[in-house]
Amino acid sequence: MQPSIVGSSSFGILWAKTFNAKELWYAKPLVYTPPGQKQLVFTASNQNWIRTVDAVTGNPIASRQVQPPFLQSDIGCTDMPNTIGIAGTPVIDPGSNTVYFFAKGYQNGASSGGVAKGIYNFYAVDIITLSDKPGFPVLIDGHNADNDPTRYFIGGTVLQRPSLTLIGGNVYGSFGGHCDLFNYTGMVAGVSTTAGVGVTSMFAMEAAPGAPRATTDIMVQNGGKAGIWMSGMAPATDGDRIFVVTGNGQGHENKDTPASGRSPLSTLDEVVANLAVRNGKLALQDYFEPYEYIGMDAGDRDLGSGGVALLDPTVFKGTNGVARMAVTIGKNGKAYVMNADNLGGFKLGKGATDNILQTIIAPNAVFGGAGSYPLEGGFIYFTPIGASTLAYKLGLDSNGSPLFSKVGQSSDVSAGRVGVGVPTITTYKGQAGTGIVWVTDVDAGLKAYKAVPDSSGNLVRINIPPTGPLNKFQRPAFGDGRLYVTDNNARLICMGSPVSLPLNCTGPVDFGDVTIGSTKTVQVLCTALIPITALVGLKIQDATFQASNSSLPQGSLKIGDQFSFPVTWNLTSASIHDASGASFGSVSPGVKTSSLVISTTNGIAQYSNSLPITLQGNEVSSAAFLALTPPEVDFGGIVVGSPGAATGLDSSLIIANIGSSPLSILGYAYTGTDTDDDGAVYQNVTTSNGASVIGTGFTSSDLPAVGTVVPAGKSLTVPINFNSKTVGNYQSLFNVYTNGGSKYVLLTGSATTAPIARLAVETSEGGWDTSGIMDFGTVKAGTTVTRRLRICNVGGSALLITKSKPPIDPELRAENPSQDLHEGQSIPAGDCAYAPIDIAANTEPANVPSHDVSDVWILNTDDLTFGVHDVQIKATIVSRQLGPTYANGTALYSYLGCYYDGAGRQLQTSFNLGTSNDNGNCQTKCKSLGYTFAATEYHVECWCGNLPPSALKYTPESAKKCTFGCANDTTQACGGDGTYASMYYDSSKYQPGCNAHIELKLSELHLFKELNIFTIFNKLNEFNIEFKLIEFKLIEFKLIKFNEYEPIPNANIPPLELAASWMLQRWSLRQVHLPLHGGTLYAGVEYRRECYCGNSIPSDASANDPGCILTCMGNTKEICGGSSRMNVYQALKASTSSSSSSISSTSSTSSASSTSSKSSTSSISSTSSSTSSTSSTSSTSSTSSTSSKSSTSSTSSTSSTSSTSSTTSKTSSSTSSTSSTSSSTSSSLTSSTLSTSTTTRFITPTPPSTATATSGFYSLGCYAEPIYPTPKPWRKQLLNADNMSPELCISALSSANAAIINTAATSTYAVFGLEYGRECWGATALLKSQTSLVGDRACTMACSGASTVSCGGRNMFDYYVPTGSSTGLAATSFPVRTTGTVKSTSTAK
Repeated sequence: MQPSIVGSSSFGILWAKTFNAKELWYAKPLVYTPPGQKQLVFTASNQNWIRTVDAVTGNPIASRQVQPPFLQSDIGCTDMPNTIGIAGTPVIDPGSNTVYFFAKGYQNGASSGGVAKGIYNFYAVDIITLSDKPGFPVLIDGHNADNDPTRYFIGGTVLQRPSLTLIGGNVYGSFGGHCDLFNYTGMVAGVSTTAGVGVTSMFAMEAAPGAPRATTDIMVQNGGKAGIWMSGMAPATDGDRIFVVTGNGQGHENKDTPASGRSPLSTLDEVVANLAVRNGKLALQDYFEPYEYIGMDAGDRDLGSGGVALLDPTVFKGTNGVARMAVTIGKNGKAYVMNADNLGGFKLGKGATDNILQTIIAPNAVFGGAGSYPLEGGFIYFTPIGASTLAYKLGLDSNGSPLFSKVGQSSDVSAGRVGVGVPTITTYKGQAGTGIVWVTDVDAGLKAYKAVPDSSGNLVRINIPPTGPLNKFQRPAFGDGRLYVTDNNARLICMGSPVSLPLNCTGPVDFGDVTIGSTKTVQVLCTALIPITALVGLKIQDATFQASNSSLPQGSLKIGDQFSFPVTWNLTSASIHDASGASFGSVSPGVKTSSLVISTTNGIAQYSNSLPITLQGNEVSSAAFLALTPPEVDFGGIVVGSPGAATGLDSSLIIANIGSSPLSILGYAYTGTDTDDDGAVYQNVTTSNGASVIGTGFTSSDLPAVGTVVPAGKSLTVPINFNSKTVGNYQSLFNVYTNGGSKYVLLTGSATTAPIARLAVETSEGGWDTSGIMDFGTVKAGTTVTRRLRICNVGGSALLITKSKPPIDPELRAENPSQDLHEGQSIPAGDCAYAPIDIAANTEPANVPSHDVSDVWILNTDDLTFGVHDVQIKATIVSRQLGPTYANGTALYSYLGCYYDGAGRQLQTSFNLGTSNDNGNCQTKCKSLGYTFAATEYHVECWCGNLPPSALKYTPESAKKCTFGCANDTTQACGGDGTYASMYYDSSKYQPGCNAHIELKLSELHLFKELNIFTIFNKLNEFNIEFKLIEFKLIEFKLIKFNEYEPIPNANIPPLELAASWMLQRWSLRQVHLPLHGGTLYAGVEYRRECYCGNSIPSDASANDPGCILTCMGNTKEICGGSSRMNVYQALKASTSSSSSSISSTSSTSSASSTSSKSSTSSISSTSSSTSSTSSTSSTSSTSSTSSKSSTSSTSSTSSTSSTSSTTSKTSSSTSSTSSTSSSTSSSLTSSTLSTSTTTRFITPTPPSTATATSGFYSLGCYAEPIYPTPKPWRKQLLNADNMSPELCISALSSANAAIINTAATSTYAVFGLEYGRECWGATALLKSQTSLVGDRACTMACSGASTVSCGGRNMFDYYVPTGSSTGLAATSFPVRTTGTVKSTSTAK
């Protein structure tokens, strides 16, 4: 990666690939080139999908899901949403083309199972084919720790977050916890790469004797913790050892007693551990534990939020015996620089502090660790939350000990929340001056900086195209001039420079050492890669580098043509000091880079028109030259009286000679005011007891003496310390005077009191409560209620939120879980931070049982008196309570669900409540008539019944099928489009479930529209429902078999269950009839499922019609009528039996219903009777046939219908008699097939009329629509309106045709249909093969906007065609309906 190319217009996003929904990559992408094959990118995701794609094109090569992932909902920790699969970055063994990784899932490959059944498998996969290697995967669960056999691995409670490490035939994976939940122990697991060997090592970071005693309850947080997660960094290794960093723990074996890192320690919480690898086994051989580790535990300031960076030992070392260095930095904002061969133990430093090389104080918490750059003197980098990326350069103190000094920072800051990745540094072929620092940001995306800060201490930003926010803790992967990152929108992104460059030029152009005041010229050689029409010119960023357009060849270039031109680095006019009249600003010795861009006009398209070339060189001063870095040292704040205040805050600065002659130190001075202030008073530095005062509150323990000589190219690192026992802000401008110039550095710091956290929750009245419990009380379904959580800092210094695990449940969640009260958030003294929490109750149907939601928000701060707070949040979500209620106001009818009501009605009694229909009114209606189930449908319909709906017809709420608003209340759902019903049940009579039962009196059996035992018990058996008869001695069961009367054995008073069992073994649907209908003489079956009863047969009915061809629903070997035709049975004899038991309080209701064939209908009435104490009869009009249990009334219905040819009047009545005993009558029936002649009759209420010619369209009548799931015959629904009429539908059709014409399409809508009272459908041609419907059931729904006109019905439509169109029908007459009459209207064919 060359900085000049990265920062040029030719660098950008080459491709971006998206895969599964909600798929995220916590594991970093890996770039690999198999021997003899093309380069590929390997990814592993949270969904346990592994993939390879072509590194150049992004085209998929192979993919596979290794096992279903673990569900985040099983643990409640919100760090990783949705699923947890592969989180640790895999490792590739190039010797065997094998990729290794750990994947989380469930036992036996299940897709769910809870924490107890969560497991981890270790996979070895061929990276070419993605198939498992023989002997893999290996189950990790159940293995005991080598250093404490009482602790064993439980995959459900742990998370494998760090990247993997491969050492000597073993792969090592580290494990931590999920939000510190459950009974877990941090572990390092080693697995052999040899098939059949399996787990070779299991090392527990908390072990006996110091760790808490092991327990088998996985929910008890007593495993010791000390998890290893390191923001995804891999355990560092340099051979036969690995370094890991841990977080919070419970053992605290060291307590407060100093201990050597070489001594045994069983509780490795908040430590950097050096684990020896011996024959695959792990053993502790050294550790470092911060002196304040117990306080870090209390404040959740995990050391282990970052991993260990082992620095390049050829550069990062001292001259005092320090040969290898390691750096770690964590949530406490301290970077610990350690001797990798002697980490430091516990409290072995000066004043019982840390015995390490250096502590660097960062302005905020750091997640992800440090990056390093070994060139140009050696640098390390890290990015605190909400702060700049910081650069520190290596130096040596006067004793030769390595010491880092801050030398630069970025001008921009990182995201103010957790997730910024580890700085990653690249170079171009390892050349100095080409270093780039890459930082991934969860808000700003990928950022790039020049690795070496400029003379002002600025990390220069390299402008690159924006990637958008990236997933947390990422770092780019690199290969062949391209880089790869993943974002939080499930994209894999490739960036690079286009391969299609027009020229190939030598680069970078290296000028070597150039003395200030001199010049140097270098020739650049270029070769044409494509035909080039002309070289337009060149441009150089830095004016000290010079080249001329005239040096470029003129004219065109062929492929392979070469040319060269000179570039001069001219430093003759440069000055090492700012000087009046100087041609350029002051310069300083050191490596400098710039870029030269050649512009071209190409002879071939799709090639870049520019080529950037990197220019670099080292500016050299012949005299001594002082460099003082950094320009500012900000110590941050010290808390007076805190443990850290005893030693103060440490930092350093570097006095360097970057000239070619020796540098002599002439003196020091400091002032507390601006150096530009004429009144600035300088004080000489004084030294006492080995400490030099370099400002108020600032000292140095090793300030070089005046007269010290620094050789050319060498430097001295000066340690400095800030400490004060007095609250206030401090600054000093520390000046250094030498023969190579004078410079100063600004020192700043502050002393404050400790932060004090105060937590409160908002109350419903808008006040604040400190109980830590947020109780929303009851929240109505479909509403959102918001309250806030607040943390105030009433202390004297900034308060840091060190742990924050917000709730993100569907109905209870933090509004901004990644922004409000996030980990790493700083709250200034005297300020408060807030987080809104929503109870977003889902929209629910009425009468759904209330349910509770609850969760906790886990919080901690660096206020050591605060401790972990589990803020309890809870609410009760209640739905609207409609219809009849219990005494406590709870609805009697509960919501059962949305059911498909086509292909066989679920409930058999219907009422059209019109504009008064809603769920409450429907339930009241059904309750008054004694029904257990109530359902609403098509806005206006109310259905009642006593048998549960079929489970096969249930539709989950997520399908959103029941979406029609009720006519009386559009906020309620009354069914949905496509024959769906909103179903409710009487909870006092029925409870859903495997042990459901219905309690029913025999006197209520007439409420079942299914008039046979078979259907009733078949339905009950479907749901495993107990059918409990309260009165079971009142019916003598008889069977009807064709023309015979056959009683059931022991039929005097058998239990209903025995009778049903006997009948189910022998008889079919139409053969079995209960005598519950008053002993009628005739029974008829029709349309496969319908049963009719009556005492007479219409005179116009014709027998032996061939149209009875439909098989029975209960027995497909038998016939149950046909379309407008029925099989009729006549009773041959009847019997009556009685019992001494008596029944009181029933009544009966009946209404006539009939079907017809050949445009006419028979008159067979349905009459039901039961005993009652009194009765009265009134004349009413009803929409359906119903029966009710009442002590005072029975009803009759009367209607009449006339036509132009004849008129038939029909009256149906129901009577009841008072009796002290009950009776039931059974009839034996004889069968015949009936059809009727020429009269068409309509039942009450009279259906609306069908319009005649309207705006150029005629109705062809009522036609059947195929029942779901057969597709509708229409092309598109044009309109769905509450004011539907034929005229409105025609208007919608015209508008649709106009829109089609505007799009230059050719097919417009030619015909339309009206359906369900409010729907308008269009088709582009005349319909074919549709069945015409006639009779009193055909298209009975009135138009919602024209009550006298028919707009179809359920699964039927009124069909309209243009005037004069050819329909292909034999006749063109169709009925025009008016009240009680039928008219014929003819149209031309």
